[in-house]
Amino acid sequence: MIEDIPSHSLDMDNLVEDDDVIFIDDVEEVVNAYDTGDSEEEDAMEEDEDLVFVFRGHELGSIFCGSLSKNGKLAITGGEEDKAYVWDTSTGEIILACIDHKDSIIFSAFNHDETYAATGDMSGIIQVWRLVDKIKIWDYNMGDATWMMWHIAANVLLAGSIHGEIYMWKIPDGDCKVFQGYGCRAETGAMFLDGKRIAVGYEDGVIRVLDLKTCSVLSTISSALGHSSTITAIDCYSDNNLIISAAVDGKTIISTSNTGKIVSVLQNFNNVKHVVNDDQDAESSDGNNNWVETVAFCKDPTFQVAATGTISGEIFIWDILKQVLRQTKIQESGVSKLVWKGNTSILFSAGLDGLLRCYEAKSGQRLRTFLSHKADILDLYISENGEKALTTSDDFTAKIFDISSLS
Repeated sequence: MIEDIPSHSLDMDNLVEDDDVIFIDDVEEVVNAYDTGDSEEEDAMEEDEDLVFVFRGHELGSIFCGSLSKNGKLAITGGEEDKAYVWDTSTGEIILACIDHKDSIIFSAFNHDETYAATGDMSGIIQVWRLVDKIKIWDYNMGDATWMMWHIAANVLLAGSIHGEIYMWKIPDGDCKVFQGYGCRAETGAMFLDGKRIAVGYEDGVIRVLDLKTCSVLSTISSALGHSSTITAIDCYSDNNLIISAAVDGKTIISTSNTGKIVSVLQNFNNVKHVVNDDQDAESSDGNNNWVETVAFCKDPTFQVAATGTISGEIFIWDILKQVLRQTKIQESGVSKLVWKGNTSILFSAGLDGLLRCYEAKSGQRLRTFLSHKADILDLYISENGEKALTTSDDFTAKIFDISSLS
């Protein structure tokens, strides 16, 4: 079905091999970890300086999800009132209203070549719209859904269900494959850069790597060895092997997709103390009260790190070669999503206090704080050209910021 998916060229000499990893238990020194102690008032930027547009088309509820076109000229957002919109990011003009949904929209995104836009709701209704003529060309009801995604290089949609099945459709034909469920929710998924496999995290803490062509399970990271509760976030590294995952059990784990081997438990809030600066006492965090909500590998090949953000407001920058903590940032509220700006070391953090923060992750410097929303930021997306950022919120608005000066 997807035999023609292009492969990616990778520099294998610079990738992490299993035999070369340093386990976290063997490392005594945690480098450059600190709490900035900065106050938001000191360097907060007024939103008018970088704000491009405030979209108020979602008048009746929170906006749960959003995406941008590659050049940032179009946005697609979906929310609580069972509708999604494609709109112009400069003027707010609604290009397309995506209706006929029966529940809150949890997915709204353009495909890889921006010929289609797809929307999906919690009840499992998925619709695909052809952008050139604004015609709905495909729809499907899969039953209650947990997540959806476009394939990175083909017109293929994937989705996870509350029963654990993974659906895959070829668009616009609608040819369907279904991966076996395991009696629990398929909570989240991430695609490898080879475009041939996805890593799926489940409600019971299990992670499975699935082959998209054969529908087979290539490797499994069991709950007995890895996570013991619901997976909250997962990402795949550019080497097509390493996986970073986080769960409600308070653990952050790096594992390998090829063998299912756990490389290291980077963090466990049940028994690991946070590292802070010398003039503060270390604080313990109970895994029942704090966990990592978002994870993201940096795409800069010269800066091999991953970022993780917790519901209590910590951001951790991890050296993935040595599996040690490089830096810690403390925010005044929880982190809902972390996104790297392209292939740079610029990291954006969406806050549950409505603030959008931007960091230079190599130095740890906070570059900008956007006074963004009056309620939680629920989603964050950065255009491929790196010029615009989209935030969606519980305050019924979506905002576009000019971030072209941040590099």
